[in-house]
Amino acid sequence: MNQIEGSDQLGLVREQLTLPYIKRATENRSSESGDWDYVTADTKTETHCFHTYPAMMIPQVARRLISMFGRCGMTLLDPFCGSGTTLVEAHMANLNAWGIDINPLALLIARAKTTLLDTTRLQHHALCLLDGFEQDCQRIRKDPEFAPIPNFFNMDYWFKPSVSRQLSALHQRIFAIQDPAICKFFRVPFSETVREASYTRNSEFKLFRIPEDKLEQHNPDVGVMFFSKIARNLRGMTQLTQQAKGSAWVKILPEDARHQTSVPSNSIDLVVTSPPYGDSRTTVAYGQFSRLSLQWLGLSWEDIRNIDSRLLGGRRVVTLEAAAQTPTLRKILNQVATEDEKRALDVANFYYDFTQCLNELCRVCKLDAKACFVVGNRTVKRIPIPTDRILIEIAERCGFEYVDRFYRNIPNKRMPHKNSPSNIPGDLGKTITQEHIVVLKKIGEGLKVDVN
Repeated sequence: MNQIEGSDQLGLVREQLTLPYIKRATENRSSESGDWDYVTADTKTETHCFHTYPAMMIPQVARRLISMFGRCGMTLLDPFCGSGTTLVEAHMANLNAWGIDINPLALLIARAKTTLLDTTRLQHHALCLLDGFEQDCQRIRKDPEFAPIPNFFNMDYWFKPSVSRQLSALHQRIFAIQDPAICKFFRVPFSETVREASYTRNSEFKLFRIPEDKLEQHNPDVGVMFFSKIARNLRGMTQLTQQAKGSAWVKILPEDARHQTSVPSNSIDLVVTSPPYGDSRTTVAYGQFSRLSLQWLGLSWEDIRNIDSRLLGGRRVVTLEAAAQTPTLRKILNQVATEDEKRALDVANFYYDFTQCLNELCRVCKLDAKACFVVGNRTVKRIPIPTDRILIEIAERCGFEYVDRFYRNIPNKRMPHKNSPSNIPGDLGKTITQEHIVVLKKIGEGLKVDVN
């Protein structure tokens, strides 16, 4: 069936968009686990159900760290907030929260997840969107030019024309919503639908097109995809509004934690974050994951294509000798350089950038503030990189001291278990399957590390 002609499934989705259904679907939060793995935990409660995103921290880890080290009324910071997991948990624990990220898609998702909205109003807008979309599909069937397809890089390579016309119709109606917060709410499921309706292999973060022999059979039901996600997100928003009863605020900044941010000095009581692993070229490609969504959302190609190069370690600006500021890092850089000097420079520049972030955290944290980092120990050229140990050594130079460390296996994290470290077909290496939760405490003003 041509999906533009409509789908009987949209009738079922319409039922899911009604408020009584939303209320019936609301459940209590999942119980805590004795360990840090949370193998059977529901990680998609509240607005955590909004939009997939690379290497997301599960809410149970953020929740537990906030419970251990936070108190109502404190101020939390996540300097690599991604899609906002920690910020949602802080909001429900009645902690004020700052979030920082450079990826426009992450900022959109995080803001939508932490903005409390009236579910009845959202439901009304959702049903109006559904009515309008069904009308648009009838008009597109008669006049394909009714919903003009935007012109951006590689549009035809990634989208079937019939899919693009339906996405264009949705885009026009969403961006016509006058209330900025409500418009933002609907842009999130639209972004997710864009990626799922494309020719992308959705099992991966990187952009890989499905095989040629499957392109003709690729007929996604754009309407069902989009409005099913709205129904899911409405249930999540209902849960969030029931849980977040306090007066805590959330402020999200489109800034770079390597430089001085808008966060006031000595204002942060607790840091909870999962920083990038420095492997955007090989495993967790944030920019590639975001590209199609951001193009449909109207960002310029120049801004989109530079996302990965703006991440930690995205540019080579220092030498190996200048970056080797701790014993463990010096040893690792020498080992990697023996195999591949360019890859060693990537590692060196990642930790140089990470050092700048730790200096900025020292500036904004209060004395005795706890800083919790969820990190993975990746491999480069099959050489294990002990990120937890290097983090501790760098942090001790930047005004922090080591407090504690916990371990968790990654049972459900959306990340390949193997990658190709050499980009040679069949030459596979292991990726991150365990995380280290490192807890630090600010004890001084920090040492500005000069690596120039």
